[in-house]
Amino acid sequence: MAGCADEDVSAETLPTACLPASADHGQDDSLRLNHLQTKSTHNSYHVETDGNELDDWRYTHVPLDQQLETQGVRHFELDLRFSEALGGFEIYHLPIIDEQTTCRLLTDCLAAIKGWSDQHCSHHPIVVQLELKDGQPADVEAYFATLHQGLLAVWPAERIITPASVQGDHDSLAAALQDEGWPTLGRLRGKVLFILDDSGAFQEAYTHGHLDLNDRLIFAHASPDQPFAAVAVLNDPVGGGTAIAEAVAAGMLVRTRADSGSVEPLNEDFARQQTALASGAHFVSTDYPAPVAYTSYWLDMPEGTPSRCNPVTSPAECESTAIEDPALVAPD
Repeated sequence: MAGCADEDVSAETLPTACLPASADHGQDDSLRLNHLQTKSTHNSYHVETDGNELDDWRYTHVPLDQQLETQGVRHFELDLRFSEALGGFEIYHLPIIDEQTTCRLLTDCLAAIKGWSDQHCSHHPIVVQLELKDGQPADVEAYFATLHQGLLAVWPAERIITPASVQGDHDSLAAALQDEGWPTLGRLRGKVLFILDDSGAFQEAYTHGHLDLNDRLIFAHASPDQPFAAVAVLNDPVGGGTAIAEAVAAGMLVRTRADSGSVEPLNEDFARQQTALASGAHFVSTDYPAPVAYTSYWLDMPEGTPSRCNPVTSPAECESTAIEDPALVAPD
């Protein structure tokens, strides 16, 4: 659909074929990307292996497009492993013992997301977090080039929110966020943003020695004092509350986890989830995005339609229905 590729894809400029009849984005010129809070899934592709006896791996996710359609998920996490035989990236958790997945190839996973996006162009940005599970190769730039090719094979460049598109003429991403903030939702609807989830050798190489993200498609995990600071993966909302607050105050987008290893779900303990929601983190990740038979625990975004106004960063006049039309989620 042509409207998805427009620079400004607000409700006023999208073709009507992309919009539900009830769509109304009256705050597209004022609400920014960091003003929302949305549901995320951990290991978003994961399917429990038959015979599994470990609580850590007990969860099963529906396919990515169904998570978008019925569960209101707008942030995904994918584990990537390069396959020499395929010349591209596969998506799974662990070889043999926990490798069941709803989409085996990176391009298949991205196609599932884009297929839904093409039919719902008025959605707020979808975020895909990429965790590289390989050891760093000798030719890391060739590795990154293959990764970029995989992304661009599915998503056209004009529908990817890149570091350069946010940085503009500023000296750094961090300076851009301090001076102007994230773009408005009206400029970003129908698009995707990618995050590199690594704080070691891959992060250093991808950021040209912790300097910048010039010529890169993907934002990289950072701390607020780094020049490329725009996103942070801070998984512990309890022990890492101070770090989350500092990143949020710096204008960064933050992902945290409402639960881990099925500990909270199996104990029906919502305390960590409540802390995560109150923290101001933008992407609250869970293994339980919908109800299951064996526990009352799941993550239901409060006042989310499917996303909500961020309790820390959003302006007082923010309305959740202005972030995304409730009609874009059709629960089972």
